[in-house]
Amino acid sequence: MKSSVCSLCPAEARTAAPRHGKRARRARFQAGVALITVLLIVFLASIAATSLAALQQRAIRRSAVLLHQQQARLYTLGVEQWALIILARDRQQNETDHPGEEWANLPPALPIEGGALTARITDLQGCFNLNNLWRPTPGEQTTDPNAPPENPDPNNPPDPNDPEATAPKPDPNQPKLPKPAKSGGKAGLEPAQVKMLQRLLEGLELKPALAQAIADWIDPDPDLQFPDGAEDSDYNILNPPYLAANRPFLGVAELRLLKGVDREAYDKLAPLVCALPPGTPLNVNTAQAPVLAALSEELKPAELERLLEDRPAEGYKNVDEFLNAAKINAVEAPVKALLSTDSQYFLLRAEVRVGDGRAMLYSTLYRDENGVRVLRRAFAPQD
Repeated sequence: MKSSVCSLCPAEARTAAPRHGKRARRARFQAGVALITVLLIVFLASIAATSLAALQQRAIRRSAVLLHQQQARLYTLGVEQWALIILARDRQQNETDHPGEEWANLPPALPIEGGALTARITDLQGCFNLNNLWRPTPGEQTTDPNAPPENPDPNNPPDPNDPEATAPKPDPNQPKLPKPAKSGGKAGLEPAQVKMLQRLLEGLELKPALAQAIADWIDPDPDLQFPDGAEDSDYNILNPPYLAANRPFLGVAELRLLKGVDREAYDKLAPLVCALPPGTPLNVNTAQAPVLAALSEELKPAELERLLEDRPAEGYKNVDEFLNAAKINAVEAPVKALLSTDSQYFLLRAEVRVGDGRAMLYSTLYRDENGVRVLRRAFAPQD
């Protein structure tokens, strides 16, 4: 009989050893699986936490950019009010406009909290007005397509049965636009202005025939006025097809639609022309050299350089003083009638940076004896 305290015999030990080894291996396997599971859970939790943190950072940055963007836009509107005050004060001080005045010499940059702003006012009447190619009927009041419409009082609507109440009435807040020059007995193209545009194109080394295409673009009928003009038949064959405007230009960017105007021609011509109401005069004090050179064939490049160097610091007081200084004797009457030494239309370019935000403002301003007002406002380049 075996004792209870004696050790296992060799045969029993050999039988029990495999059972203990399987249990140990199973325990080690289960421990490894558990460890891998824990590591996987920690890895997934880390990825989720990192993603949430990144999303939060992007949301915070996006909110900051939007806040800075809104602040910058509000600053541009403040710059616009500043420009209105400067132009109104300038009109009270004198009746001529020239490059030496305050509105033309604003500081290059002004610091603000968290950024800086820049503002520039340019005289729109210092360029050739494309709409002067068409002569409206004498006495006809031109209208500015960019002027805001009249807003009726919503709290006091007119009586629909009262013809006097429903009849259109002049808006006292609307600008009194200049009337066209009385150079002819009826409406039609202005040959003197067409010749001036041709001289401007020649000075820029562009084809003078472009003036004919520009004139055909604004005349109200669909018939060709010139051999090198362009009307609906020339634009209908394009892809995509379109029609000639047959109305005054609304913006200089319309030149891109005209026959014969490629990118090179547009880049040369666009800075020297503008689209203002017909009959708006050219300011000889602020006009650029190529535009002044187009006034007459008598004005040679050397004389033009001398004229610009000797231009009075306070500007020419009247048109005759300028013509005498330029020694121009033969200026056609329609061209002289559309010359002046003061301006009513100005363009404000404002750019503001606040933190990561940036805003730009382009405002067309009109000034008359009643004050200065905004005709058009855009928060992107107009061209």
